[in-house]
Amino acid sequence: MGAKKADYFRIFFEASEAVLSSRTLQEVLNLLVRRSVHAVGAKAGSLRLVDEKSNRLELVASHLLSRRYLAKGTPHLDRSIPEVMERVPVFIADAWSDPRVEFPEEKRAEGLRTVLSVPVVAKERVIGVLRLYTAEPREYLPEEIEFVSALAEMGGLAIANARVYEEQGVKLSSLLEGIGVHLPASGPMGKRRFRTFAVQPVPPEKSLEQFRALHSATRAILATLNSSEATALILEEVLKLTGVKGGSIRLVNETSGQLDLVASRGLSEAYLRKGPLHSDRSIQEALTGIPVLIRDAQTDPRVEYPQAAAREGIVSLLTIPIVARERVIGILRLYASEPVDYSQGDVAFLSALAEVAGIALMNARLYERTQYDLSFWQTTVEYLGAGGTGGKAGV
Repeated sequence: MGAKKADYFRIFFEASEAVLSSRTLQEVLNLLVRRSVHAVGAKAGSLRLVDEKSNRLELVASHLLSRRYLAKGTPHLDRSIPEVMERVPVFIADAWSDPRVEFPEEKRAEGLRTVLSVPVVAKERVIGVLRLYTAEPREYLPEEIEFVSALAEMGGLAIANARVYEEQGVKLSSLLEGIGVHLPASGPMGKRRFRTFAVQPVPPEKSLEQFRALHSATRAILATLNSSEATALILEEVLKLTGVKGGSIRLVNETSGQLDLVASRGLSEAYLRKGPLHSDRSIQEALTGIPVLIRDAQTDPRVEYPQAAAREGIVSLLTIPIVARERVIGILRLYASEPVDYSQGDVAFLSALAEVAGIALMNARLYERTQYDLSFWQTTVEYLGAGGTGGKAGV
């Protein structure tokens, strides 16, 4: 594999971050193929999505394949390694002679000897096929196929969400253009203000395990475009992985600039009502992009309500910044009832999960905002079309 076992976690995190941060559906498609090719050291790759009308696999993205090869024809669903459509990854060791392969001569001319085909799955349905090609004979270990399949699944969920979001955006743009209003293009993203802790190295012996955990959590989080559901899922996944007493998520209120509590688990109502966070220095540190561990919440001067922590039975506090598109949008806080020493690898993993979750959460909020805008303008246009002119009709 192009990446050693120690790289599984880092590559999956970086690929997830890149794909989920993409602004358009086509960018998602291109990044998924390119990242997958580089992840396994393949010669080239392609992504085809199912066209249910033609019953064919239509090319939507490719990387390092010639125009001549891409013009060879469109694979048919029933003849082009159909096992993949049953959610089974298929490896072809010799694409020049295997009877399951369409266009073998074109593959020989292109220098594509092996083919790894994995299903692109979104919400329990195969929506396409990701294919990776090598020029030389090679084999894939089971965990390598698992890794590529995870990338494809993550991409599939991102594709499904991007399609829904773009459909709403097109409806809104068409509606506004019909009344002479044009939406401004999105501005460029600012430069990253800090280097997130998620890029810290994970111990090699933990990389495969933490990749699997990150994949499982990402799958759960991407299953919804409802921001409230996504926030609850994020917290549930983190608590399941860490096994601590409780947790909370606070997000920056774009209007007031304050941190609003949006989700909590394992904490009493009395503790949650202890008071607003004014001078908690651990949170202020986390808002600069640095994870903060408080080993003794009852004596550490950075904690604002130590007596409330004592009554709640809270001993250790870990605060992780939630980052999305180069800025901190909130914090994830974990509460333990005993002293906990998180390793650098543990904190790097939680930071990566928080960053992926933050991007997914921001995407969900953007989708909800687009839905709201669409609903508002539909109502406005219908009102104007019905002759509602706010009293001018009687003038």
